Amino acid sequence: MFACIFAPHSPADAATQQLLLDGAYGFSPRVEDTAPRTVVFDATGLGSLFGSMEALAARILEQMQQAGLAVNVAIAANPDAAVTAARGFSGATIVATGDEGRRLAKLPLSTLEPPAEILETLERWGIHTLGGLAGLPPVQVSERLGQEGVRLHKLARGAHTRPLVPREDPPRFVECMDLDYAIPTIEPLAFVLNSLLETLCRRLSARSLATQEAFLTLGLERSPEPYRRTLRLPLPVRNPRVLAKLFVLALEAHPPGAAAVSVEMETIPIRPRPLQNGLFVPLSPDPEKLELTLARIAVVVGSGRVGSPEILDTRRPDAFRMKKYDVTLNRPFASAPSNVYRLALRFFRPRIAASIEMKNEAPAWIAFPHGHGPIAAASGPWRGSGDWWKTDGVWNREEWDIEALDSLYRIHRDVATGRWFVEGIYD
Repeated sequence: MFACIFAPHSPADAATQQLLLDGAYGFSPRVEDTAPRTVVFDATGLGSLFGSMEALAARILEQMQQAGLAVNVAIAANPDAAVTAARGFSGATIVATGDEGRRLAKLPLSTLEPPAEILETLERWGIHTLGGLAGLPPVQVSERLGQEGVRLHKLARGAHTRPLVPREDPPRFVECMDLDYAIPTIEPLAFVLNSLLETLCRRLSARSLATQEAFLTLGLERSPEPYRRTLRLPLPVRNPRVLAKLFVLALEAHPPGAAAVSVEMETIPIRPRPLQNGLFVPLSPDPEKLELTLARIAVVVGSGRVGSPEILDTRRPDAFRMKKYDVTLNRPFASAPSNVYRLALRFFRPRIAASIEMKNEAPAWIAFPHGHGPIAAASGPWRGSGDWWKTDGVWNREEWDIEALDSLYRIHRDVATGRWFVEGIYD
């Protein structure tokens, strides 16, 4: 069985066609971009899924109405019979197998959209309906109207069979808007972003997809270069409010610097995350809410100070960078043997300046804001240097581990300046 969606009162433009395709992809992966305002998809087996073909047609009408389109829906045993019925009957139509000719008989010839010369010839013969055309002898139709006449004769009988030609090019989820006037502030721009994202998320939901990456492009007033922001999420989402709020927070942290005159939003489709809640396990917070919280914190403290620390591949002490949380990685922690004892160094950020007195080329006394007193034991020095090939960022230091004030500390001396610092405390 094949289902056809036809939008008789909508403009024959790309926006209408995209809405029809998105609606069809919500029911089947095999969708044909048949003609302007017309799409056909393979409905085989969907009747049992929705209860009946009538229920399937009603669900299609409901979904297209939610998308803002008034359409006709027809379901038949072959694609062309479904197209003819959708163009000829309003609402939902189910054409039973073998009953195509009778159901289509009263439709006017214009339903088939024949060439003007053939339509004129048939009207001169007194043929005005599909039933009249179907009643003509096929041999005489072929002799007088050629192969096009034979094709129209089969369409009138509902007997024209052909394979469905599914649309193969990957869809792009892009929405654009040229603004009537320049928008200089973020608050009114948020309404535009929310509208575009609602449309994109509705299209994603129609195809059972989500997004993990979104791109915003703003055309700026009196600026040849557009403003671009990229949003990368740790998990696939399709909540337009979450995406809009994240973009607003990004705009607040990095203002465009000029009024916006156009907006383009693109989302990269991805399969949504599977979610199965345990019967006796309490619900965990939504990852989208965590992402919003992190974005709000980043606006206050800076984008480079929120995330998960990642140690850099360098010998420079305490070298790391902050990266976004990646919840897809689920690697178990390696457990240490029970008879191995390890110390953890808790770094002070920023490091604490200290005064050190040396004795026999080793630290003997320390004074810093946390206290002062003699150093009971010292181990070191461990010297290191690096980045000497750079004009900035060169480091050269010597480190000591000391026991003082009933605690173990890591201290180091900056060789270039001669200053001492307490770097951290061992737990």
